Amino acid sequence: HNHWWEFQPVGDTYPYRILQAEMDERIFFEVDTYWVRTAGLDPAAVLRELGSRAPLLHIKDGPATPDGDMVAAGTGVMDLAALFAAASSPQWAVVELDRCATDMLTAVSQSYTTLTQNGWAYGKR
Repeated sequence: HNHWWEFQPVGDTYPYRILQAEMDERIFFEVDTYWVRTAGLDPAAVLRELGSRAPLLHIKDGPATPDGDMVAAGTGVMDLAALFAAASSPQWAVVELDRCATDMLTAVSQSYTTLTQNGWAYGKR
């Protein structure tokens, strides 16, 4: 699971690319898409690059700044449709709000509704 600073370049590459090249292909990534965007990268492009090695997605939304308060998925700057279109085979879409601009449980409920109504995730209440 990454944070924004782990998607800062090291020399002429990014740490996730080093891990991708050096780790056994059976080892997968748990991509926090919000922090990828906060670092200035396109999370959909990162997911396409990682392919089936990114089965776990952390879904957050908000201003995509290191200190900004998060909001319900679908109400901030994240392009969720692009994320889910780019993910080759997500097994889990985990809503995670490190800190929240609104009531956290309300934001989680709204996020659940957004993800399930758009067919990006499923579950039962």
